[in-house]
Amino acid sequence: MPTDAVMYPFKRFLPAPIYYLVRGLRAAGVGLCFAMFWGGSVIIGWLILPLLWLWPGTRATKLHRVNRFVRQGFHLFHFTMKTLRLYHRHTEASALRADGVPADQPCVVVSNHPTLCDVTSISSLFPNIVAIARPSLANNPLLRPLVRAIGYVPVGLHMLREAEERLKMGFDVLIFPEGTRTPLGGPLRTFHRGAFELAKRANVPIVLVALTCEPPALTKRLPIWKVSDRMAVNTVRPFAAITPGDSSRETAHAVEQRYRDVLGYSGGLGGAP
Repeated sequence: MPTDAVMYPFKRFLPAPIYYLVRGLRAAGVGLCFAMFWGGSVIIGWLILPLLWLWPGTRATKLHRVNRFVRQGFHLFHFTMKTLRLYHRHTEASALRADGVPADQPCVVVSNHPTLCDVTSISSLFPNIVAIARPSLANNPLLRPLVRAIGYVPVGLHMLREAEERLKMGFDVLIFPEGTRTPLGGPLRTFHRGAFELAKRANVPIVLVALTCEPPALTKRLPIWKVSDRMAVNTVRPFAAITPGDSSRETAHAVEQRYRDVLGYSGGLGGAP
């Protein structure tokens, strides 16, 4: 768990009434940003994206068109968060590729999952990405039109088949093998093998992306009213590319251990259930 010195350094020198007013305003800012995000998602999903979808073109062309439009909305969301000094996603990579992966080669992107904004962080920085959507989003009656229109793939019986279709359309497919956010302070959760099975079936490379957020924000056991005094910076770093192995389960175990080494988590396999 992060210490108060890391999360709340201003508390040491600001008078209590001023300090807690600032903390309250920062928490309200986070709440406002997410209210605008979800409200905008509903409006765009129901009113704007259907019009874009009616524009002529193949299904792949329509998905790419809508995906580009929504990506600009993600840009606006992150611009607002950065302007308010709340949260900023950052990368030094020019493309979501590691050495040896051609720019025009679709790939499966796997990543750890420290914050609530990891999907929008990666998607706003790099083009042509779709993600696997958890059922609570994909089946939500308000958000379902947006999730489906931008090509995100819901978790379910046909997930691998639909994700493989997205790869054939030229999209990268983003999957968090933990299945949910990493617990605050770790350890990593056990990696599921779906991402690695998809790469094996589609015969595409797997790009490994490490996310590190300092100070911690928008993660498990850290609600928005515990926002840090300093702006959280989520660094997005593609650090390796691998080819899928014959056994997706063995590949998942090997990649999980690699993430533990890269992120500095102690211990072997088998994180929090």
